[in-house]
Amino acid sequence: MAPLSCNPPEWEDDERMSFLFSAFKRTRDVNTCDWDGKMKFWIPLILTHARAQGLLSITLSQLENDFRRKGCAPMGLRTVIQEMIRQGTLRKETDFVSGVSSGWLSWGMRQLVIRPLRWTIGTMLGSQVGPDEPLVIPEVIKERAALVLQRYQSSTFRSFPLLCEEEVHTLCAEICPNPSALNLVLLQLQGDKKICVLERAGQKLVKFVRVSVGQVEPISESDLGIYQLQQGEKLLSERLQSAGEESNRLTEEARTYNRAGNKNQALRCLRKRKLVERRITELQNKQDNIQGILERISAAETDRKVVSAYQMGVSALKQALKDVTLEKAESIVDQIQEK
Repeated sequence: MAPLSCNPPEWEDDERMSFLFSAFKRTRDVNTCDWDGKMKFWIPLILTHARAQGLLSITLSQLENDFRRKGCAPMGLRTVIQEMIRQGTLRKETDFVSGVSSGWLSWGMRQLVIRPLRWTIGTMLGSQVGPDEPLVIPEVIKERAALVLQRYQSSTFRSFPLLCEEEVHTLCAEICPNPSALNLVLLQLQGDKKICVLERAGQKLVKFVRVSVGQVEPISESDLGIYQLQQGEKLLSERLQSAGEESNRLTEEARTYNRAGNKNQALRCLRKRKLVERRITELQNKQDNIQGILERISAAETDRKVVSAYQMGVSALKQALKDVTLEKAESIVDQIQEK
C-alpha cells in the first residue's frame, strides 16, 4: 500500500476494518446506517490520500492497491467511487475534458481523448467504472488551478502578455509535477476563463487573466505583437552573449599568438575582434531600442492610445518573426527605429 499521510484511527482495529473492507449491500435501503458509515469513512480518506500523494486523478485499481491492508483490498471501493461520481466529487476524465472548450485539446490533451477509445465496449456503453478508467478529482484540480494562478500573478511572468509552452511548464513545475496534472489544471483554468490559448505558426501560446480582472480577455493582435517584440529582444540578447564570448576568445588568441612571437596572427585576431565589437555595439543599440519600446508600452498599460502608437512597429515585428531568425529580428528593429 502507498503510505497514507494520516492513518485513520480505525486502521489498526481489525474488527472495524473488517467491516469497512466488506462489500456494500445491494442497495442503501437494506441498511442505511452501515452504508452511510462506510461512505463517511472512505470518501474523506480517498480525498485526503489523493491530496497527500499529489494526485489529480485516480483509478479503481490504483485505490484498491493503495488501500491494501494485510494483503486484502477493500471490496466496496467500486460502490464508493460510483457514489462519489454521483455526488460530483469525482468525474470521469472524458466528461471533464468534454466540459471545456476544445481550444486546448490541440495541445497536450490528446492522450485524455484518445485513451478512452481503448476502453472495453462494456465500459464505454455501461454505467460501470472500468478498473483503469481515469477519474479526476475536481476539488483538487481547482485547488491546483488557484495555486497556478497565484504563482503567475506573483511571478515575473505576469508582465508577459503571452507565455509559450516552455514558460508555462516552468511556471507550473512545482505545482503540476507531470504532464497529465498540468493538462488537467490548464483545462480547469480554461473552463474558468482564467486563461485562453492559441496556436500560431506552430507555437502554443497562453494568456493568463490579469490581476483584479474577472475573466481573461481574448488574445489580441497587440498581445501577439508585444510577444514578438519580447522574442526579438530575447534573440538579440542571445546573439549579444555569443558575440561577447567570441570577442573574449579572439582576445585570448591574440595574446597567445603575441606571446609566441606571431604578431601577424595576433593582429589578425585583433582586427576580427574589432569587427565583432562593432557588431556588439549595433546589437546593443537594437536591443536598447526594443527594451525602450517595451518599457513605454508597459508604462502605457492603461492608455490604449499610447499603445496604439507602437502598433505598426509591433505588428511588423510579429510578421517578420513568424519564422524566427535573428536576421529578421534585426531587420525589423531597424524598421521600428526609422518610424
